[in-house]
Amino acid sequence: MYRAMNGLGHQLTRLSAAYHFAMLYQIPRVWPTHNPYCGGNSTIFTIYDYLIGEGQLMVDIPFFGDNNLYRNPNLFPRPNITLDHQDQQRVIHFSNEVQGYGHARGRLWPIEYLKKGNALGKEVTDYQLYHQLMLLFEHKHKARIQKVLEATRFNEHTVFGLHIRAGNGETGDFARKGRGMKDLDGWVARVVLLLCDYEQKHSHYFTKKPLMVYVGTDTGSVMHKLRAASNKTCEIPFVSSDQTFVEEGKSVTWNLGYDDLDKCLKGWEDMFLDMNMYLFTRCNSVMAGTYSSFTQSAPLSFIMHKAKRQQLQQQGEGDEQHPHYFCDDGVDGNRMDCASTLIEWLNQTTSMTWGVLNATKQRMKHEIMFPVLEGGGAIAQAFGRAGIKMD
Repeated sequence: MYRAMNGLGHQLTRLSAAYHFAMLYQIPRVWPTHNPYCGGNSTIFTIYDYLIGEGQLMVDIPFFGDNNLYRNPNLFPRPNITLDHQDQQRVIHFSNEVQGYGHARGRLWPIEYLKKGNALGKEVTDYQLYHQLMLLFEHKHKARIQKVLEATRFNEHTVFGLHIRAGNGETGDFARKGRGMKDLDGWVARVVLLLCDYEQKHSHYFTKKPLMVYVGTDTGSVMHKLRAASNKTCEIPFVSSDQTFVEEGKSVTWNLGYDDLDKCLKGWEDMFLDMNMYLFTRCNSVMAGTYSSFTQSAPLSFIMHKAKRQQLQQQGEGDEQHPHYFCDDGVDGNRMDCASTLIEWLNQTTSMTWGVLNATKQRMKHEIMFPVLEGGGAIAQAFGRAGIKMD
């Protein structure tokens, strides 16, 4: 059982660690729960029951066949870890962080570990988890999703997802880490010119399905600024869903208090759909305007999976499709650094850089979680039984 805290991106990157842990220890189910932020009669089950439905997530997925990491131990090197019979009958609890996992490079997990050992199958289990979450969310909120897809003519375009976490007056941890944009108007104008130039120079990709940018943001005025800048230049459509933004300058932080349970749940639904956790997974490529764990969870995993699948497929003549990229926009919005493999993105050795090459790159912080290593390559002691709470 995993108890989530904090913002949605933070939650999902940690949930992915709990899911991977369950796969390693041959635990067939993971039950996502959440602190009862909605107040009233809400319980630890209320938020995720509303988002994806009641019940547990499957770790052992039978119809995956030979690609089922749970059942096929030959897919990647496994550590020698088991739970005895008595432990297998118990429930393992994780709250927020998952013992034995970290998101810092270097001392915790060198890049060579990912290249040689496939991080004990972590990249694969991430996609397995996020794919399952998106399918469940789609099933439960299908009518609203379909409305957005039809209104934006989503499937008729090559869609880039653009995530702009401007802050909208948020203070606290967000402000302390300097995560906002000092010159939002200038950044918007430059990123539109960047995309216009990219579209013009790569027009062969957008003949059948023209470029469209789907925007996820916490600040309502961003959409007006993007559309105004685009209308003055190359007229790329910038679209979003029917999200109702909070008043300008009022924070949209995850711990915003609600007096009404329905409003609280609608807020989490908006975050999952309108801030584009779900819709970004349907995009051709994703651009992170600023650092955010939000884009580094399901969107990153989906884009890397699509890129890998595209590289394995041979495209027919005259059917050239745009590559799948996960891009980090530069600090000033006039460059983008794009990766098509997870190793490239983690190591910042990108497949493609576009724009002003000497412009300042985005300050990177990795939120994706991997099992922590120590000197000789063994899983850290915290990954053992000492770090697990059992009932």
